[in-house]
Amino acid sequence: MFKSSVTSKIYSLLCLFTLACGSHENTENKELISHPVDSDYNDYLYQYSIIDALLAGVYDGTMTFGEIKSKGNLGLGTFNRIDGELFMNDGEVFKIRYDGSVHPVNDSEQTPLAFVKHFQPDTIFEWSGNAINYEQFEEWIGNNLHSNELYAIRISGPFSRMHTRAPAPAQKPYPPLVDYLADNQHEFTFEETLGVAVGFYLPEYIDRMNVPGFHFHYLSEDQQSGGHILDFETNRLKVEVDKASGVILENMDNRDFLNADLVKDRGNEMNTVERGR
Repeated sequence: MFKSSVTSKIYSLLCLFTLACGSHENTENKELISHPVDSDYNDYLYQYSIIDALLAGVYDGTMTFGEIKSKGNLGLGTFNRIDGELFMNDGEVFKIRYDGSVHPVNDSEQTPLAFVKHFQPDTIFEWSGNAINYEQFEEWIGNNLHSNELYAIRISGPFSRMHTRAPAPAQKPYPPLVDYLADNQHEFTFEETLGVAVGFYLPEYIDRMNVPGFHFHYLSEDQQSGGHILDFETNRLKVEVDKASGVILENMDNRDFLNADLVKDRGNEMNTVERGR
């Protein structure tokens, strides 16, 4: 078993602003604000904004992918106006759009939500034999993880079937995400595809800040197809697992985030958005 009793630490760096303080000199605080994430935090999951903000309709952020690349080399998320699904592996960033097309991402593009980590696998699992689907995969790999820990995960192998989705870009005024995706989510099914899925397993206590449980995005080896995984079937997989020491959260500093309803319980909306149920 790949388990640990070490308690996960959560470091929340909330609402980071660039300060022009004038007469208020404080070298220690300036250093903290200028360098909120450095090499000491390379084993932490970094996230920009929170899932409940996206669920509430906050679809535009100011974080660039050039900045995101400095926070990690593996991860997922979305783009401003929720224009597609984000896939990041080995520092390369791709956008999977609603029409099924895949595009490399410029450093200047921005995101309203991204989760990334400097990926260094601690353990490798392999599956071969009987075909399993996504739900069965979650049960199998979940038995080898500790439910209170945080993990970045990379899956690679052949898939006899891969079922994914990607959203079309939204126009203002933005509705809550569950309402928007009801009519603007495009689904794809690929047969006999070879590729990589990247994502996370996160514990239930992360609810409202991130997605509890498993969350994966897929990209085919030929970089021609992918998306947010809804289901798959496979009989052979390599699963690389990297346990994170904790979470660093950087919130938006824009008016949409500050005015969003982040008190409402959106658990049911989360299940519908992430799993279609």
